[in-house]
Amino acid sequence: MPTPPEALAALQKRFADHIRDPENNPAPDGIEDRRLAIYRRLFLNNLSSLFGKNFPIARKTVPDDRWRAMIRAFMVEHRPTTPLFPEIGREFVRFLADHPEHYPEWPWLAEICHWQFLATSVRNDEAEPSELSADPNGDLLAGHPVVNPTLRLGQYRWPVHEIRAGKPPEAPNPVVLAIFRKPDDRLGRMKINAVTGRLLELLQENSGTNGQLCLERLAAEIGHADPAAMIEHGALILESLVRKSALLGTASRRTAD
Repeated sequence: MPTPPEALAALQKRFADHIRDPENNPAPDGIEDRRLAIYRRLFLNNLSSLFGKNFPIARKTVPDDRWRAMIRAFMVEHRPTTPLFPEIGREFVRFLADHPEHYPEWPWLAEICHWQFLATSVRNDEAEPSELSADPNGDLLAGHPVVNPTLRLGQYRWPVHEIRAGKPPEAPNPVVLAIFRKPDDRLGRMKINAVTGRLLELLQENSGTNGQLCLERLAAEIGHADPAAMIEHGALILESLVRKSALLGTASRRTAD
């Protein structure tokens, strides 16, 4: 006789609860513990391996027993907001940010994981900067600057771009970072100031606006005493961003329209 849907759903929930937290959730009746043990090890080991590959600095920093305890805590305490497997790394970063009590010795751990997640997401981004129609020699003030579609920004309390396995930061040192994939598929990384970071945000949010208007808006936001000087200096920043491939140039008329 087929199992009623309600009973099957209840069984599946008990199974999932047990796999996530076997110490506090008894196994479903009628399933041999030897078989359940395979699933318990499989889920924990798979997540441990996945996160270890995605966050190598964290993995090399945290001792094995603490790492597995952290993965178990993630399974028990966190409920993902997305079913997409490529986003599971983001869920782990969110868990670390919400639960610093699991790693008091490494207060920078969540931020280095976020930085490494950004690198992974840039590598996996399906956008192709080399295929966009942009003039690298265009007028960046009168024209519409084209932001590299793979560009991500991160603002951190710790200097995550300097952290290496075995070389933790000595003290907080706030930093704004940009990461993107260049047209030749290499990763580009930049340390920028908060004003340049905000300029890139404005360009991302206002792709149909020319560079001068974005700089004028930025000058108003920060209360700059000399907007004309701000625009003049901003033009140099835009040119520098093009040279580094954070910007690809200016949009063609068809793209801008």
